Amino acid sequence: MRLGIDLGTTRTVVARVDGGRHPIVSFDTDPGRVEWIPGCAIEVEGARLHGWDAVHRAHEASAILRSVKRAISGLSHDAIVDALPSRPTAAALLDEHVAHVIARVRAALDHPAPAPISAMIAVPANATSRQRWLTLEAFRHAGVEVLGLVNEPTAAGIEYAHRHLGLDNKRSPKRYLVVYDLGGGTFDTSAISLQRGEGGARLFELLATEGIARLGGDDLDEAILALALDRAGIDATRLDPTTRARAADAARAAKEALGSHSKNAMIDLAMAIPDAAPIVLPAADVLRACEPLVDRTLALIDRLLAMLPAHGIDPEDARQLGAVYVVGGGAAFVGVLKALRHKLGRKVELAPVPYAATAIGLAVAADLDAGIFVKEGITRHFGVWREAQGGREKIFDPIFDKDEIAPRLDEDGASAPRIVERRYRPRHTVGHLRFLECARRDDDGGPAGDLTPWREIQFAYDPALRDHDDLGSFARSAPGLATQEIREQYRYERDGSITVRIDNLTSGYGRTFELGRLE
Repeated sequence: MRLGIDLGTTRTVVARVDGGRHPIVSFDTDPGRVEWIPGCAIEVEGARLHGWDAVHRAHEASAILRSVKRAISGLSHDAIVDALPSRPTAAALLDEHVAHVIARVRAALDHPAPAPISAMIAVPANATSRQRWLTLEAFRHAGVEVLGLVNEPTAAGIEYAHRHLGLDNKRSPKRYLVVYDLGGGTFDTSAISLQRGEGGARLFELLATEGIARLGGDDLDEAILALALDRAGIDATRLDPTTRARAADAARAAKEALGSHSKNAMIDLAMAIPDAAPIVLPAADVLRACEPLVDRTLALIDRLLAMLPAHGIDPEDARQLGAVYVVGGGAAFVGVLKALRHKLGRKVELAPVPYAATAIGLAVAADLDAGIFVKEGITRHFGVWREAQGGREKIFDPIFDKDEIAPRLDEDGASAPRIVERRYRPRHTVGHLRFLECARRDDDGGPAGDLTPWREIQFAYDPALRDHDDLGSFARSAPGLATQEIREQYRYERDGSITVRIDNLTSGYGRTFELGRLE
């Protein structure tokens, strides 16, 4: 089974590959069948519950976390999420949440374990390497074969191009698209080229991206809630976190019910605060409360459009720029659409199902028969996630840079392998190396763009473990091993294949690993 999974801040949406179609997966809940899984978690009597299980028992909760994804964003894997009394680590909380999602998907599709699941997974375009690593690990722990991590705006662009006639117009074989993606907790805007290649293949290239890591529908909810509490004369500072989370859900319900012709919005504060009267707010006041947040997204749209001429794109030429495509759960808010259409006019196109566009695009990318190629450069960066700060942090070490990885010529003019070495003194008994390739690197040097996981390997740093096979059970911190010197030697061959030789130079043993091929 091949899926596209958009692990959202507010909602997770899943689409599947089904004989050339890419339907959204629906789930049974008390209100009926719905097309998403909530991104929340709660604690009830010391137990953590996720998704719909959390929603159904939220009235019993001692603590409510409106978004697991937002809570772990920016945290290291072993950082404590103290919004929940049990104080789980970020990695443990995300592992639980993803496991819940996958269990729900298996039940909805009658696909019980151990039947395999392969999936393309979305991440925000401006996600940190830490967030990407946590996401990748959580899906692997849930038994999912991760086909690749794709930026959310790129996935939405794939959905647009898959059904949009403009890409099939032979007189205009190359088109450009700007994606405006306002999710529950993040905002990304990206410029993407859509090109028809040989044999009908469709090529997607991320040209430029801008984003805000903590701005989304949740922030609009908070702005509306602040206005409602002020009108009700309720001191927001006196609300405990659980009550405030419930009140924010009431604001979200009012926001989602607000239409383009609505005159008022009603916030039912009794959902969170006993005996509180419903607050009726003029729609114009709601829009004004959210306007500063929407304006921040418009400023990034301006910045992105200003980058396009450097790529040979005239933003005013409709033959080149197909649309400003609006997606994401937060993008359906009437204030967003009004502001965008006032600024950009006819270029603005709302996705048919804004909250599901990314998941559908991921399913298309996972479809072997769809002819989709996500391309952000002729070659890609290759590197490895390593432990740092005594295992408290994960960092990306780029081994081969995409601008330099072409094999060099030897004295006879033949291609010679490119060789890179790393030497270090370990602090753990076992090295657990997770290799990956990525389209680009962010400002901090971390992996970004379309990311594809490679093989994982383990190597015994501790000489006493050199003959053991199950090294994972022996992994632990061991500062005393700093007496051992480790060398990694990577070879990038003319055919694109990569091998690594790891040696314990102090104790005199080593192993060679075939990692695969970098296209």
